[in-house]
Amino acid sequence: MTNDIDVSGDKIEVAPETVEAAKKLLNRRFKFIKNPDDSIKRLARHGAVYVARDMTLYPGRYASDGKDMPTPEVTKLDPLEILRKEHQLPALPQVFLELQQAINAENTSADDLAEIISQDPSLTAFLLRMVNSAFYSLPMQIDTISRAVTVVGVNQLSTLAVGTSVMSLFNDVPADVLDMEQFWKHSVACGLIARRLCRVTGKGDPERAFVAGLLHDIGQLILLQAEPERATAVLGHARSKDVLLWAEEQKLLGFDHATLGGMLLRKWNFPFVLVSAVLDHHQPKKSYKEHEPALVHCAETIATGLGIGSSGEYFIQPPNAEIWESMGLTPDRVDEMIEDLDEELEEAFGILIES
Repeated sequence: MTNDIDVSGDKIEVAPETVEAAKKLLNRRFKFIKNPDDSIKRLARHGAVYVARDMTLYPGRYASDGKDMPTPEVTKLDPLEILRKEHQLPALPQVFLELQQAINAENTSADDLAEIISQDPSLTAFLLRMVNSAFYSLPMQIDTISRAVTVVGVNQLSTLAVGTSVMSLFNDVPADVLDMEQFWKHSVACGLIARRLCRVTGKGDPERAFVAGLLHDIGQLILLQAEPERATAVLGHARSKDVLLWAEEQKLLGFDHATLGGMLLRKWNFPFVLVSAVLDHHQPKKSYKEHEPALVHCAETIATGLGIGSSGEYFIQPPNAEIWESMGLTPDRVDEMIEDLDEELEEAFGILIES
């Protein structure tokens, strides 16, 4: 007897053996979470549904568990060496630099920001699509950047513009090592969940939470782009040993992708709150006044637990219990984070990738 699973309003049939395979896979991926509470158990049940559906639609993604990746010796590396080599980093477009100046300036006006954004037709088109989508669910149609800035806000729209423009900077990451579509799906899902969590808790800023989630694994892209052999070897070691990727990075490289990503955003003069959210998304500091690191930390656990996309990490990281609890992540709130996420992810991902 098959199971019917809803996919964006359509029912698909999932074979019983696929359901069992999905449950088995999720049990392995949750191995580092000891004594899970009811909210984590609820997340695992949702994850089994997502993965069973994915196995049915895209069986090729599950043909290998990654344990056959090469595991050559890895030598330690100074992350500053990567950042010092400008030729290894993506070239920042002029509009990006001007937006950075605007976002860091105290007296940026709506007209100033609109003028900067309007210089870039693709960024203009993207932002108009975004503000007219379910991402904002505005009651009126927005047809100019000036109007978008007025309705959404100078800081909010500039944060969104700067953060999302980073996606177009990474085009030469080895496709045989990391599926970029799956990477960005995971990242967009993390951003959307962080934004939802921000709104229901009243902690942080929704746009900053989204951009922080979107960019939380950017260090992984820099590492793969600048040091593809080392990065691939670390991925191989993590999978062959069945350990968390970021922990294996720290062991073999001397730092992890979160550290590298935070350092890169600092080099690019991103606001401190976004730098800290990327830098500490695996181990957020309780001393931070800003909530974005904690929001991303919890959002990543949920996105990875659902099996949406992949950044290279196979296992679900155990969330910091105190931070998880502070977000009120009960089983019902986990349901709320996941409700209609498919539709929102599909729309947001389509806008971001096509822009």
